[in-house]
Formats: sequence, structure tokens, C-alpha cells
Amino acid sequence: MSNVRTINPTTGTVVLKEELDPKVIESIVINGDLSKLAPPQKVAYYNYRCQNAGLDPAAKPFDLLKLNGKEVLYANASATQQLCAIHRLSTQITHRERVDDIYLVSCRVTGADGRVSENQGAVSIAGARGDALANAILKATTKAIRRAVLSHCGLGMLDESEVETIPGARAEPLVIPDTPRGDNPQDSQGVQTIQQGEGIVLMIPGMQEAYSRHANNEDWVDAYLTMVDKIADSKKFTPGDKLLKLEGLEKENSFIIGTISQESKALYEVLSSAIGRAKLAINDLAKKNQSQSEDSL
Repeated sequence: MSNVRTINPTTGTVVLKEELDPKVIESIVINGDLSKLAPPQKVAYYNYRCQNAGLDPAAKPFDLLKLNGKEVLYANASATQQLCAIHRLSTQITHRERVDDIYLVSCRVTGADGRVSENQGAVSIAGARGDALANAILKATTKAIRRAVLSHCGLGMLDESEVETIPGARAEPLVIPDTPRGDNPQDSQGVQTIQQGEGIVLMIPGMQEAYSRHANNEDWVDAYLTMVDKIADSKKFTPGDKLLKLEGLEKENSFIIGTISQESKALYEVLSSAIGRAKLAINDLAKKNQSQSEDSL
């Protein structure tokens, strides 16, 4: 791995960008297989892919997939969460359809620049009922969202939600050793690393950077609902403005909310119920204000 000095066109600062060893590139291009690489080369390639995509390697956005004797990287939930935050992507489910025993979901991703991408997710629901059917529908939704996000960002790789549908495939985490850092920060081999923010991000409409970062879904939901309460209790906004702000907050964080609905139905119920109660209270306030206004006439 070597370093190349480049200039950040926005800030004008000098940035050290890592270049991948040509031998590593040659092995991947010829063999399409990471299993042929030595562990340090796998780590180098992993960091290279993270850097090119603007992802934080410490959050482990990629894992390894073993299939037919080969190893390839695939994107996990952390990758798509980071991409949505970095590129300020909003997601929208545009279509749901059942075709025989297949449940199909279409998702549209819109970037901050207005560019739009669409993709689909499909799962089998043959014989599924009750919770099994509900989970399958959520899985199709998550698959559509993640596929659309990866496609929009130009990452041509499998997503975590697709791995389990591949016969004989075995997923396992890629072990990335902790890198000792000095004051620069630099690792023991003198390669400069970039310390990016970690955790699940909470986005606020109108803000370019993450409002806050959280270690787990529970902390994120707590922060999100705190923001919902602030909007609902604000004396500065009309009920209509409050509803618009809640809608904007939900749109900015749609991917995280979708992920939580897939990973924890109980936590998602807490989240959706609290949002529903806040909207109901705002609507009740609007009706009360309207009634008082009419009485004063």
C-alpha cells in the first residue's frame, strides 16, 4: 500500500490517499477471489474499498462471503446506513406486488443532487402465514431499499439481505485488526488513517452533517423520539408546520427506520406508536385551535 497526495477541492487541504498494491489488484481481477490473498492483503483491499466509497472501516461495512471455494466482499447493513448518511439519500417505496408466490417491492432512492435510482427486492412467500409472512414482507422491503442504495452509489456488490438466498453460500465477518495510532494519527507502518464518525446517525432536515450518532438502535430510537417530542411541544410552530417537520424528519431517516423494522419488530412498534401518538396530539390541537377560532367569530 502506498500513499498519494491529493488536494481536496472543497477545503484546499492536502489529503493522503492510499493506493492499493498492483499485485493485489491483479489477483482480484484475474481470479475474482479474495481467498488467494494473504490476510494483510485482504485488509488492504478492505480498507481500499471503504476509502473509495467514503465508508468508515471501523464500523465494518463489509463482510466476507464464501461460495464455491471463492471469497468475495458483500455490503452489510452498516454500509447502506453510512451511504444514506454520507450522500443524504432519501428512500421511498413506490410499489408492492404479489406475483404468484413471490412478494415484490420497488424502491426509489433520491440523492441531494436530485438524481434518482430505482431497484427491487423479491422474496418467496410460499406457504408463509402470520409472523413468517410479515417477516418476509419486511425482508423484501429491506432488500429493495439496500439494493437501490448500493446501485445509486455505484457499489456493484451483493447486499447482506441477498446472501441467505444463495445456495451453499456462507457469510462470515472479516477480522480487521485494531490499528495502533500515534498523534498524527498514523499506524505502525506509517500509513495515515482517517478517523470518521462511528455509530448510527440521526439526520435533521436542512443539516449537512449528522445531528448525532448512537451506539445501537435503542439509543437511536430514544434520540429520535426526543426530537419528535421537541417538535410536538414547540410553541413556535403551527400544527401544520409540526406535521411537516415530523414528515421531513421521517424522510431523512427512512433507511434507519426501515432497518429497525426489519431487525426488531418490538422496537419498531415502540417507535411507530410514539410517532403516531405525537401526530394524533398535533391533529387534536389543530382541531381545538380551529374550534376556538370559529367560536370567536
